Amino acid sequence: MNSEPHRALLVKILNEAHVAQDISIEGFEGTISNITPNNYLTFTNEEIPLEGRGHNRALDVSVNYLDHIVAKVLIDNGSSLNVMPKSTLDKLPFNASHVRLSSMVVRAFDGSHQNVRGEIDLPIQIGPHICQITFQVMDINSAYNCLLSRPWIHLVGVVPSTLHQRLKFVVKGQLIIVSGEEDILVSCPSSTPYVKAAEESLETSFQALEVVSNTYVESPPVQLRSSTAALMVAHVMLGHGYRPRKGLGLNDDGMTSLVEFK
Repeated sequence: MNSEPHRALLVKILNEAHVAQDISIEGFEGTISNITPNNYLTFTNEEIPLEGRGHNRALDVSVNYLDHIVAKVLIDNGSSLNVMPKSTLDKLPFNASHVRLSSMVVRAFDGSHQNVRGEIDLPIQIGPHICQITFQVMDINSAYNCLLSRPWIHLVGVVPSTLHQRLKFVVKGQLIIVSGEEDILVSCPSSTPYVKAAEESLETSFQALEVVSNTYVESPPVQLRSSTAALMVAHVMLGHGYRPRKGLGLNDDGMTSLVEFK
């Protein structure tokens, strides 16, 4: 960098980042990476798991909800809604009155349709960041405790990588990296509730969920009125002596109700 203003600007940025004078090359590289996350989020070959590119694992992480650790949370960018199975929600402390009714219908990967039982907003801690996430509560048998999908991924600006088994996002200028659950050792005090997933469930049955129909719009009330033909018939009948609520016929002894078809 031959330009003195460019060098001065770089030194200013490094000083504001509190770079130590005796920093190592590896530490300096990490600092530069943290300075520039707002421009791009990247993954390096060093972040690929030990088994290399040949692995075929989904990306699932552990999150916190209040004092509970929730394992097997699938990061699923193939689905259009965040899903909380009812079996998982029943294991967590929540206020049942906060569950809102929903008329949403979704289609699963296998083509089946499922109704959404309701929706609820829950504060979920992912890494050091707490997100207020709206979950669709469904009565499904899933191998995962819940699915975090495109609504959350797009809202937070998450960049997930199943290859690297990590997800990255930026909050208030801070780069947050969350590793896949199999790449970290999950340990917690014995007093901390730990929510596991049903391992015997089919992994792919309810991935790639898409919304089929969402909101039921009630039709506006219709004001009934007689047609022109009906008014003409009534005028003729009344002109020939017909009296309302009396039977048809010469002596008012005819039919008083409509003909019913079998």
